[in-house]
Amino acid sequence: MSSLLGGLNSIRSSNIDDGHRGLFYSGLFELATGFERLMKIVLVLDHQLKNDLRNPTNKELKSFGHNIKELFQKCSNLTDDYGLRMELNLDEKQDKIVSTLTNFAKSSRYYNLDVLTNRNSDDDPMRLWVSVIYDHIWSLRVDVRAKLQNKAIQVSDRSGGAGSWLQNIDGNWITMVEFCYLMAATDKANPHIVWSIIKILHPFYALLCYQCEKLHESYTAMGKKDEVPYMYEFFPFLLVSKEDALRKKKW
Repeated sequence: MSSLLGGLNSIRSSNIDDGHRGLFYSGLFELATGFERLMKIVLVLDHQLKNDLRNPTNKELKSFGHNIKELFQKCSNLTDDYGLRMELNLDEKQDKIVSTLTNFAKSSRYYNLDVLTNRNSDDDPMRLWVSVIYDHIWSLRVDVRAKLQNKAIQVSDRSGGAGSWLQNIDGNWITMVEFCYLMAATDKANPHIVWSIIKILHPFYALLCYQCEKLHESYTAMGKKDEVPYMYEFFPFLLVSKEDALRKKKW
């Protein structure tokens, strides 16, 4: 699905400097859209399985809502319904990603406009995403972080602006050394964030496989024309290995 791939590309290339910080917003927008669409596909197929191949009405479809975390939980419950030996669980870092996307999908996608009109009481999505970035930076090896820190000091000293302050994407002011470090560390952490997102979505491939197989069996048994495409074939990137995901620069 193009929105998920576009989101992965944006997050992979994003950074805190002026030339790349806009990619955080586009990445969150695309990922929130992609997550919601994927989970609603699963719920629509589930509705067909449980209602004699009938599609949900427009009212029923709207009742699914836009809360990504709730949609994820509904999809997670299906593994028990189907008797599948798989689980859709989130670790702490993954949960924070899903929570950020949920917040963004519900209200924060228009955060900047709402701030201008004093209408927004939600958290700045960039503050939430900075926390995701830091989680993955701290997961880097100690020697990698130390090397990045030393290089940041050198770059800052050479620039002559070691005592200057710069504004981070969350609005906080940080020193030149901190900015240089965070910029380099974000570049190192982004592939790991992408991998965390892939791990969240990976079980959906098997879930779609099961649903499509059962629906095809039902269409055959009822003597009806099969109208369900092999939905999982749209998401082959969910089967990528960690090694390939970390190395991949374009999705």
